[in-house]
Amino acid sequence: MSSNQTARTAAVPVGGGAPDARQLRAILIAVSIALMAVIASVSGLNVAQTHMAVEWGASQTTVLWIINIYTLALAALLLPLGAIGDRLGRKPTLITGLIIFGAAGVVAGLAPSAAVMIGARVAAGVSAAMIMPITLAVITSTFPEEERGKAIGVWTGVAGGGGILGMFLSAFLVDVADWRWLFALPVVLVVVALAMTWKSVPNSREHSAHSFDTIGALMSAIAVIGLIFVLQEGPERGWAAPVSLISLAVGVAAAVAFVTWELHRRDASLLDVRLFRERGLAGGSVTLLVVFGVQAGIAVVLFPFFQAVLGWSGLLSTAAMMPMAIMMMTTSGLA
Repeated sequence: MSSNQTARTAAVPVGGGAPDARQLRAILIAVSIALMAVIASVSGLNVAQTHMAVEWGASQTTVLWIINIYTLALAALLLPLGAIGDRLGRKPTLITGLIIFGAAGVVAGLAPSAAVMIGARVAAGVSAAMIMPITLAVITSTFPEEERGKAIGVWTGVAGGGGILGMFLSAFLVDVADWRWLFALPVVLVVVALAMTWKSVPNSREHSAHSFDTIGALMSAIAVIGLIFVLQEGPERGWAAPVSLISLAVGVAAAVAFVTWELHRRDASLLDVRLFRERGLAGGSVTLLVVFGVQAGIAVVLFPFFQAVLGWSGLLSTAAMMPMAIMMMTTSGLA
């Protein structure tokens, strides 16, 4: 991804000198707000499942696809779009992603049908895949080494706590207004992030003598789609159902092929998997996977429990999970 590329090639700033402390603070706020918009949109729609099903007469499967197609597009395109953004320029890529993301949010908020909503969510997921890796790449390419760890800690805190915070604010909007207003939150965040990015974020890019790794990008997308599809459809269709087994086989085969291909390439322009031989990087990556996986699992289990078993409202249910988000966001910078 872009952070790995930063370790291998020099980030070339486009115009201007090194930013001062005030500029660095503005840059961190800008990318954090942009990241918050992306993360909040992952979980925000969970509180509106019943409303969408009733308004459009949609099945539970359709509602789940409306919610999850965003995450699927984001995960599948995160790696290739991050690498493309590194090459084309981080600031224009971030601005383009924010504009598309904001437009998709407006369309989703006004969607007259489930089909239009799914299309808007796909567009939002694609643009989120442009935004998320670039926000981290901006930090690694802009901040000096002595400040970089703290800035990445803030980024991680926003990524970890932003989902629950976004769900809380979305539930508040659903309870006091209409479920369509929950799209106002990411749109407002995008507008603020866009203005701050335009003013404060410097442009930089990676210069590589090698061509873009199209084959690697395709295999990584297939691997992610296959593995996420089986995780999403397995509980409903059955883990031993043919579609689940085929999806799992395709995902695993594509993942193995991707690693083999990247090891075969001398430049490993998309993702240098050799870096995971370093114990610190490998251990940190596994830790992040476990932490975010457990956090997502807790939300999936507790949220319906609070509502269906305890009879709590969506707002009260998300408020009950806010301590986890607040602690993660406040302590990650220190960590």
